[in-house]
Amino acid sequence: MKITLISVGKPAEKFYHQAVQEYLKRLQRYSSIEWLVIPSCSGKNTVEKIRSGETESIIKVLRPRDRLVLLDMKGKTFESVAFASWLSSSICDISGRLVFVVGGPYGVSGNLRTRADVLLSLSQMTMPHELCLVFLVEQIYRAFSIIAGSSYHH
Repeated sequence: MKITLISVGKPAEKFYHQAVQEYLKRLQRYSSIEWLVIPSCSGKNTVEKIRSGETESIIKVLRPRDRLVLLDMKGKTFESVAFASWLSSSICDISGRLVFVVGGPYGVSGNLRTRADVLLSLSQMTMPHELCLVFLVEQIYRAFSIIAGSSYHH
């Protein structure tokens, strides 16, 4: 089973990019994981055109058998051990990829929200989407370390 992270735009700050790369490297021992970066549409003139263009680009890389987990502030929240349990059962239940999507600064269009199998919220607080990506990949790493019984989560 493969996990795919999709995010909009490369992180502007070098430290966000380095943090994501570090956790992706750590995750390699547990699972096949890839990170796809969708180009930002920030050159367009309205928020709706930006959101729509980025959503279209995300939809183009999705496959029919993917289980789509969209990060959304109205989504389900987990504590880390429960997320690990959910991740473990999700891995066993699907034949396609488990795809996590972090939208851009303006979010995504409603049609992607409708396509999502799971809406996931990392916090009720607002954070930059780059930090959200770091937080997500760290929590995926933490979940795999919990599943494996390592000492990372204590």
